Amino acid sequence: MKKKALYAGFILLVLAIVLYIGIRSGDFPASVEAILNMPLRYAMLSVACVFGGLLMETLSLGSALRAQGLSLPFRRLFAMCLLGAFYSYITPGASGGQPMQVYQFHKWRVPVGRATAALTIHFHCFQIMLLVFDVVLFTVYHKFVLAELGPNLPILIVGFIFNVILVSGSLMIAFYQRPVRWLVKKAGALMRRFNIGNPEKLERAADGMADGFYTGMRELASNRAEVARQVIIASVRVVCLMSVMYFIYRGLGLREHSYGKILTMGCMQYTSAAYTPLPGASGAQEGVFGLYFAGMLPDALLLSGLLAWRFVTYYMILIVGFIVTTAMGMRHTSVEEAEAEVADELSREDTIVKSRLTPPPND
Repeated sequence: MKKKALYAGFILLVLAIVLYIGIRSGDFPASVEAILNMPLRYAMLSVACVFGGLLMETLSLGSALRAQGLSLPFRRLFAMCLLGAFYSYITPGASGGQPMQVYQFHKWRVPVGRATAALTIHFHCFQIMLLVFDVVLFTVYHKFVLAELGPNLPILIVGFIFNVILVSGSLMIAFYQRPVRWLVKKAGALMRRFNIGNPEKLERAADGMADGFYTGMRELASNRAEVARQVIIASVRVVCLMSVMYFIYRGLGLREHSYGKILTMGCMQYTSAAYTPLPGASGAQEGVFGLYFAGMLPDALLLSGLLAWRFVTYYMILIVGFIVTTAMGMRHTSVEEAEAEVADELSREDTIVKSRLTPPPND
């Protein structure tokens, strides 16, 4: 509970700082008025883009599960995606989203290894397609990007390189067992040497999940039709999420820049700030937005665009996600508690399987 309060306090602090800067600059009343005067159709289209991204995530997980011979009702999967978004937004580096989704899959009796495989292929396809969009859009609009970013270009380069390393490393973990099992053994050896925790429990949990996970990943990767579906769904999700700012831009009465340019800057901004190890990348998202869109939004509307975009893509999901997690009985469950319960279950399953495979002793 202390960690949740700390993260919530940090998020509110960032919001307070943004509002304070806006009030001190004298732009705040005009910014609020511009948001309130935004045509309803543009506001609704920006909201629809956010939920369209959640819909694509739901379709991605459902398709990956069906490819492994499993299924869950659509409403459960959609709630699962909201759950993951909520915990990603309140934990540093979005580290809590997938563990809580795995825990919920576990509660619904979906094998943890298979569930993790579905989440993994969804994550990789989205990240890869985001990088593909970055390269294609930068190639098409490179003069525009260079002109708008100027001295801030290194921020984009660092973000892009970080995401390439992240995707490459996680792909290695997803498809090559030896390095992972080697790391688990080394971790167990260090735990024994320094008398830390329970190394046997760690190794049993890792073995219990690895079999199902790697089997699921092999099945998904060898299914060309499924890979194609995942790539298409991920592409649509990228377009949905990066289109939010276009409808806010139009809602503020601006027309100078085309949809393609707004989409390009949205992808660049996401790539540059998403890796920040802060809850919901708070602070970094606002800062990068101010740097990247300063030349595209008039000074009087920059704060309006930031507040409207951040509310639709972040605070709205926090509110809806909180309602969903409460309805699912997850509000008082921490990420650490969820991970511990899943690890215990995997250890028990692994022990049961091994006992069945071990021949009885001779009398």
